[in-house]
Formats: sequence, structure tokens, C-alpha cells
Amino acid sequence: MTVNNDKTLLIVLPYGIGWKSIINEKNLEILTNAGLKIILLCEPNMVNSTNPNVVIKTLKKIPRTKSEIAVGLLRNYVFADTSKPHSETLKIKISELDDSHPLLSLIRKSIGKFFSKSTIVKNILARSDSALFNNSEYDELFTDYNPDFIFVTYPFSFYTYPILRHASKSQIPILGYVPSWDNLTSKWEVPVKLNKLLVWNSIMKEEAINFLDYSDECVSITGVPQFDIHSNNSLIMDRKKFLQDLHGDANKKILLYATGTEQLSDSEPFIVKMIYDMIQNNKFDHPCQLLLRVHPRRSLSDFKDLFDKPDVLIQTPGKESKEFKDSGYVWNSDFTDYSTLSNTLYHADVMINVASTITIESCLFDTPVVNIGFDANLDPDFNRSVKRHFQYSHYLDIVESNGVKIANSEHELGEFINRYLNDPTLESTGRNLIVDNQCSFRDGKSSERLLRYIIDFTKEYSV
Repeated sequence: MTVNNDKTLLIVLPYGIGWKSIINEKNLEILTNAGLKIILLCEPNMVNSTNPNVVIKTLKKIPRTKSEIAVGLLRNYVFADTSKPHSETLKIKISELDDSHPLLSLIRKSIGKFFSKSTIVKNILARSDSALFNNSEYDELFTDYNPDFIFVTYPFSFYTYPILRHASKSQIPILGYVPSWDNLTSKWEVPVKLNKLLVWNSIMKEEAINFLDYSDECVSITGVPQFDIHSNNSLIMDRKKFLQDLHGDANKKILLYATGTEQLSDSEPFIVKMIYDMIQNNKFDHPCQLLLRVHPRRSLSDFKDLFDKPDVLIQTPGKESKEFKDSGYVWNSDFTDYSTLSNTLYHADVMINVASTITIESCLFDTPVVNIGFDANLDPDFNRSVKRHFQYSHYLDIVESNGVKIANSEHELGEFINRYLNDPTLESTGRNLIVDNQCSFRDGKSSERLLRYIIDFTKEYSV
């Protein structure tokens, strides 16, 4: 039964972040069965569909002009209001910009901070953006397909700005999904106010309201569609079979190290080698093996020193591919790779990472987590140190939950790993609190909720 009288929904998919949980053939069918015609704007080869009511067009990677960057710096840096709740990350980012933009730093300190709360200044900057940047690159798309609604899966991407500006000027309702827990407090504020936002949890909803000035009724909680697969217990395989597939040893404990992006930390290759040396020197009470899982945006070559070493298992998040290299993705994942991740987190005895989203995923399986809070033998300034991550707004809930241990030295790293090897139930209450706070739901139906909100949005804004 149709509900929208063949209205057209333009879905903007700038990156591959979690897109297979959100936009896939099954979900597209649900949307088209609700009476919607879909225009999907994405990178080439990202999505394939045989649905006759789905048209796939290529997203243009339009770089920002110097003028756009300048207005963005005025809005998000010079006149940024650091007195708002959830501004911890903003203050750190401003400190970084102070070092690289001395003139703008002087203007911010002498003028900007006094007008940071000014509604007049904010309105001037918003109008300047609207007047200066016409972004006509998508005029033909809007003319040909005349979308009634916009759904953008990652509104903070600069590549979405031309579409959002066009939609705003044409008064087309915009629904945005926030695909990661750090986006609201760590990314540049979108130049266009969206009509509604979909977020993971109540913490993010508070951030949207108190930090980005959205109203309560404009923000809805879906849970985490990307994590739905972790609720499918039928995908979990026998530990012996899991290790056999990895060519591992079923009689040894699994120390899982999940890397971040290269930007996350300069010290990760040294930390991973440190853990490997602990294993080889029998520093733990149980025989162990290191399972190294690389981030989808991280090159395996950064850890080449561990190739072919005994007690080292390498896991990649898919197949190496250049398809999405413009977005920084080294690996292309499919359903099997997501299933492998579920098994990896389930069977790991201890999971180690710097300060990544995979911390939350590990807590879904009640797997003990050790975060890296030191820089190995490096001595970077704070803006490059791993220490900064634990002061970011989004990570404070993890720090305060008492669900993970943060190792501030090599000694603590070995101590915490050994502690969890001997008793994996430690901090289980805190890990459950992290899941409750960050995921909102454990029912594996967050993708269904997201789709329902999309359909409800199109009903609400139908003319």
C-alpha cells in the first residue's frame, strides 16, 4: 500500500560509512513499497539496485573554494561559542587552529570571543553563506527529478553542502542521519539547518539540542543501524573453527588489537610491537596470540614488521580496493566481513585500541577493553598525542563509565591485559552501561527504526 503518492526522495550518500546497514536493496525496497521514488546520489559502484523505482546518480566531489573555507573558519573557529555544553572537543580543535592560523587566532581572541554568542553575527554568517555560494552544480539533477525530500546519511561531509544549500533555497525538507557518535561535536557545523536529525542515543540528542541548537522535537533516536548485525547470534561460529580459519591456535588466548586511522595516533605501530614483545617474552599468565585487525582506512603496510611473525594473526576488513580511495577507504567490505567482525569481537579475550568506536562494539559482546593512553616512545605535543582523545566530548562517557581501562604506560598496558586474562568479568557492569548509553537498543532493529523515521518524515512533510 502506498502512502506518499509517488513522492521523490533524494538520498545523499557521500561516504561508505555504514551504508550497507542503511542503504541496501532490502531497505530500498521498503522505501519504494511505501510509495517513494528514490534518487540515490553516491560514489560510483557503491550501490547496485534492480529496483525500477530507484535511480542511481554519481555524487560530484566538488572541492570547497577558498571563500567557503574562510566563511567556515569564521563560523566554526573565530566566532565559535565555547561556553556551550559539550564544547570540550571544540576547545581542543580551536587550540590546534590557534597554532596554524596566528592572524585568525588574534582576531578570535580580540573580537571573536566577545561576539560568539551574538545571534546577529550568526545570522550574518548564515546569510553570507547563502548569498555567496550558489552551488549550481546540481541544478540539472533537481530540475530533472524534482525531489520532494532529502535524506542525507552524513550531512557533515563538505561534498553534501551544494545539495543542502540548493535544498534549503528551494525549501525542500531535509532529514539527516548522524552516523557516528563524535560527529555532532567534532565536525564543522553544517551551513544549512536541517529540518530533522536522527541520532544513536540520548547523549547525541542532548548534543544536537545544546551544542547545535536543534529543538527536542527535531531530533529522534534510532539506535545504531551499523551494529544490528552484532545482535544476530546465529552468525557466531565455534571458537575452534574461528581460529582455524585464521590459522590460529585454539589453545592460546586472543589479544585483539584494532587499529585506528593513521590520523588517530602516530604511535600505534610501536604499541602493537610492544604487545607482541610481551607475548614473546611470556609476560602474561596465559599463552597468547596477537590478532591485528586493521581499520578500513588504514594501510596494512604500516604494520609490515609483524608480517609472518609467530603468534601474529592478521585480519583485514574486506578486500583491498581502490574503488573508494577518494574517501580514504583502503578496504571494501561485504556481509561476510561484517560477520567476521562479530565473531572477532565475541571470541577475543581482550580488545585493545586507542579510542575508537570499536570500544562500544566490544562492549556489546562484554569483551574486556583496554584503551591506549600513552604514545609509546614518542613525545608529540598534545595536539598529536593519544591523550587528547580521552578529553574529547564524545569519549567522556566512556571514560566516566568505568567500563574500560586506560593504560597510561607500558607497565599498565601489560598489567591490565593480564588482569582481564585472569578475570574477564571485571568491569562488566561498566561495559553494559556503555552499551546502554551509546547504543540505546540491543534488539538488532535500529535499521528498521531508521527506515520508519524516514517514511514518517516524508508523510509529515508531504504537501
